[in-house]
Amino acid sequence: MWLILKLLFSAVAFAIRFSNRRIKIVADNKSMHDGIELFTNVMTNKQGTVQATSWNRVFPSKVIFKLTRESKMDRFFKNWGLADEIQTQDLIFDDLVYIASDSSSFMRKIQHDRESRRLIMELFNNGCEYIFCDGNLLRVHFHGDHRVDVSSANLLAALSKQLEEIQRQPKEFDPFFIKALIAEALIWSFAGYSLSSLMQWAVLHEDVYINSNAMAKVALIFAGFLSLSLIVLILWVFKGSSRGHRIIIEGVLILAFSIPIGGIALFSDINIHLDRSPSTIIEASVEGHYTQMHRRRRGRHYITYHIQISPNPPAQEIILPLDITISSQLYEQLQLGSKVRIEIGRGKLHQPWIRSIIAI
Repeated sequence: MWLILKLLFSAVAFAIRFSNRRIKIVADNKSMHDGIELFTNVMTNKQGTVQATSWNRVFPSKVIFKLTRESKMDRFFKNWGLADEIQTQDLIFDDLVYIASDSSSFMRKIQHDRESRRLIMELFNNGCEYIFCDGNLLRVHFHGDHRVDVSSANLLAALSKQLEEIQRQPKEFDPFFIKALIAEALIWSFAGYSLSSLMQWAVLHEDVYINSNAMAKVALIFAGFLSLSLIVLILWVFKGSSRGHRIIIEGVLILAFSIPIGGIALFSDINIHLDRSPSTIIEASVEGHYTQMHRRRRGRHYITYHIQISPNPPAQEIILPLDITISSQLYEQLQLGSKVRIEIGRGKLHQPWIRSIIAI
């Protein structure tokens, strides 16, 4: 059941990543500017305060791009060869604007059209945070309330006219979209898997492994190798793209939080759910049993249930822990002198685990 829940969490995390429902977007009035119909979107908080405004034009295009202010981070990734940005040879423009696009037609347009560069710089001088085209809309985004910013609206209308010729360009294959989709699906799905694994550990307290410490050590090595492999893969896939370093940063940050938990959980799930080895059956006598209360913050607590056992006869190949944490249902069935049958699996990754414990 928990494995299905983890897979479900992974799918939900993927869907949330590509959904815009996390931000409340309210369409505002349409207006004409220089013969071009524009409309605004505002993003508000729960109190109704406008957090951000975007001016938009319907702009069906086969080109996707995003223009932002060039940051120290952008320069760092360019210097290390992990990002490859368009350079127009207009030094003032190149120092101010970072162009994230792998479209050759858009590159040519920006490189050869001085008027487009002038309009872009004026928009940034007016406080614009980014200019974005997703193939359907051309958008200029501002922080705060800019619904009455007619100057910026006129600049967007003029810029959209300058860029109209790229709408007529033949469709270009954009490998970045596919690479980003796969990478973000893996990253966010793994984050969802890690979160559900953390929930599993918080809810279930029974012992699963014969030697939990030994399993954890091996699993941490596995998690470290997995983390390094994923980071190297992300760097290799997105190296050289003008848009790739944003995915690299996002991926590294999410993996840094997810890998310790998710790596151990993935190791454990592979070890358990792919284990097809024959079971080792051990019978034991219950020589003691007790409960233990564990306190959490704000007065909350949980209880674990323990039995102390003596294998009969003592196991030779597998050394059982003499104190085992079990479920509350099994605990209620046992008393001093009770017999239990313990079924042990060898583990796909050679970490013995407890398949079941039943009273006999």
